[in-house]
Amino acid sequence: MNEVTAKLLHQYGGLVAGFFLTSAAAAAALGLAFRKLRHAGALPYGQAPTIPFSSIELVTVFLFLISGVFFSAGSTLALIAVLLLVRFHRLDFGTYFGTNRLPVWKILGAGFWIALAADLPLRLVAALAEFLGKVFGVPAPPQPAVEIFVRTHNWPSLSLLLLFILVLAPLGEEVLFRGFLYVYLKNRLSRRTALIVTALLFAFLHFNWPTFLPLFLFGLLLGVAYEFSGSLLLSIAIHCWFNSFTTGLLLLAKFG
Repeated sequence: MNEVTAKLLHQYGGLVAGFFLTSAAAAAALGLAFRKLRHAGALPYGQAPTIPFSSIELVTVFLFLISGVFFSAGSTLALIAVLLLVRFHRLDFGTYFGTNRLPVWKILGAGFWIALAADLPLRLVAALAEFLGKVFGVPAPPQPAVEIFVRTHNWPSLSLLLLFILVLAPLGEEVLFRGFLYVYLKNRLSRRTALIVTALLFAFLHFNWPTFLPLFLFGLLLGVAYEFSGSLLLSIAIHCWFNSFTTGLLLLAKFG
């Protein structure tokens, strides 16, 4: 148990327990609603748009992305490149992000519900991975983003970090992984294989082994939500809300 978790359980045990119980209730309700909608045929799978991204376009975006090793704008350039490619393939952003399928407020609300339902199960998987690491004597390195967050004390830097964690990172990662890489792969592989490969890369590129399995499962969830809804904005919303829950707990431990 790390210092942040110990402090949260010691000072805010009731609040944390209440949040986790709410997550469990949301998961149960989501499961029942999903089963009902699927039975009624209201949730057909395979709704995400198909865009004929080429291998040359994949390499181009990848080169922009790894250019971040040399200058900090690499991820931004890769994100802009993907959005330009979407327009190059004559797809409007309403179709790409799925805002012409569902109202934005419904997407954000569904994203909150799904993220809340996923929170407790994913934390349990992460705790199990950390426990097994201790059993086999494998040290669990802290997550870099969490370490930076805990060590940041001045408000201007903290505000920028919150903007990155809560908005920019989910937006960029979902466009690059679900909105580009997954779309590219499913044109060449089965949807299932493309979903698994994308989730594996998503988890691997966070470079933290204790969170690999929960991030892999989270990546699968985001891809499945994308295909059921046809809305990339939904996967972005789930990602944003999930990061918000974790950040809220960290803020509570940091300033509470």
